[in-house]
Amino acid sequence: MFVIDPSTALRLLHEDDTRELFALTDANRAHLRLWVPWLDVVTREADTRAYLKAMMKQRKEGRGPVFGILRDHALAGVIGFLPIDRVNRVGEIGYWLAADAQGRGTMTDCCRFVVRYGFLTLDLNRIQIAAATENTRSRRIPERLGFRLEGIMRARENLYGRFVDHAVYALLRSEFDAAERPA
Repeated sequence: MFVIDPSTALRLLHEDDTRELFALTDANRAHLRLWVPWLDVVTREADTRAYLKAMMKQRKEGRGPVFGILRDHALAGVIGFLPIDRVNRVGEIGYWLAADAQGRGTMTDCCRFVVRYGFLTLDLNRIQIAAATENTRSRRIPERLGFRLEGIMRARENLYGRFVDHAVYALLRSEFDAAERPA
């Protein structure tokens, strides 16, 4: 478990989280549907279990961890790496947070931890974050953390029959190191 602040922690997700993660997803469908394309394939606890098994396999293979975000000891969201490109030492972070847990800086703080983890523990050289161009709340996170906007990927994601563009942000290890050095 990694403590982010007195009410927030991250912990690796496991198959035991199936029921709680599915319930959280199910309770937040309307909220999540605005920006995540996978809701229609997560309709049963078995779908969440399959996802968690895949994430555990990804971690075991050294392709990046996925963490549950705990607020006051209850699961409130997910943050972690899409499968890491080990040859090029590139990781991409994905995340989502329950509607009632937003607006407190939680995701920014969790993302800051995952970025540090990616550079210092996983030895990445580059970390990316992509978000729909219209998803201003999600885009603010990499902007707050010093990521650079590298460009727009047109029609990158199919959100339930509507293709959306993605803004792609990146932070390099050299930029992270320079920001970490005391002045």
